[in-house]
Amino acid sequence: MSRVPMDERQLIINLCLREYSQRAIADMTGRPLSTVNRIIQKYRDEGLLEDAPHNRRPRATTVDEDHQIVAAVAVNPFQSAREVREALASEASVQTERRRFSEAGLASRMAAQKPLLTESNKRDRLRFAREHESWTREDWAKVVFSDESTFTTRWDQRLRVWRPVCCRFEEQFVQKVASSGRNAVNVWGAVSPNGLGPLFRIEGSMASDDYCTIIDHVMLPYVLDGPFPDGDFVFQHDQSPVHTSRQVRSLLEERCVTTLPWPPKGADLNIVEHVWGRIKSTMARRPLHRATSDELWEEVSREWVRLRGEPDFVTALYGSLPDRMRAVVAGNGEMTRY
Repeated sequence: MSRVPMDERQLIINLCLREYSQRAIADMTGRPLSTVNRIIQKYRDEGLLEDAPHNRRPRATTVDEDHQIVAAVAVNPFQSAREVREALASEASVQTERRRFSEAGLASRMAAQKPLLTESNKRDRLRFAREHESWTREDWAKVVFSDESTFTTRWDQRLRVWRPVCCRFEEQFVQKVASSGRNAVNVWGAVSPNGLGPLFRIEGSMASDDYCTIIDHVMLPYVLDGPFPDGDFVFQHDQSPVHTSRQVRSLLEERCVTTLPWPPKGADLNIVEHVWGRIKSTMARRPLHRATSDELWEEVSREWVRLRGEPDFVTALYGSLPDRMRAVVAGNGEMTRY
């Protein structure tokens, strides 16, 4: 029988560490149960994933030390190899620590970031997803999505995490983040099935008066002169205090605008967030650390126009909405990968 490739061996150990049974691992990998047992037993007894070559140098760590090293990042996957070495008072080098992580099927990756959710947030998200789980693409095509975002010259601090492959969004490997840092330029944007709509610069902090101006002079003219001239649409915005103020609610009622009852912490369900993510990802690769607010606005506007020229981009986002609802239901209200 041919040798089991290293990536499969790492996958087998990874699944074992995640407490899958050996029979389940054999079914998932298509390998005989005896092969799975041999690989796991060798790792447990010797800390090795592959057959040892002849005349090799003695390992710098014992089997017990190997288990301690891997256990340290299992408890706190956000530690660096150097921090693990110092915590264990290990005589092994930092490079050796990294090799032990790799042998256990762990790789150092940038941690995904998600907002913190309370139990109440999860219940509200789950309720919303269940109420809209049956919505089709045609139903979602009636919705105009909107959102605000802040673009700054200082990007959020990202942490590295030791995690198994294909586990980026598992809870223990995700970095929880709060709101964004110092403001540089604030913008509002809308998306409809026709594509990216208007982009509006918000001067300073947005108050209810400012948002009413956006609704009356930016959002409604775009919607009624473009994708929904008959006014048969649903407007989405989140539950921020400005959006839910009495002044804004009164205006929307006067204009006969139907709104979508949005759940708290629903950023992963709002397709405009994906647009912001694309723009920020592009801008993060540019030398904008000394950019002024006006220069940032120019960059954001340029990227918005560029994405507007990709009609399939927005079509795919609308097509993902049924899957997003199902993902929230499957996750019992937790944040999804979107």
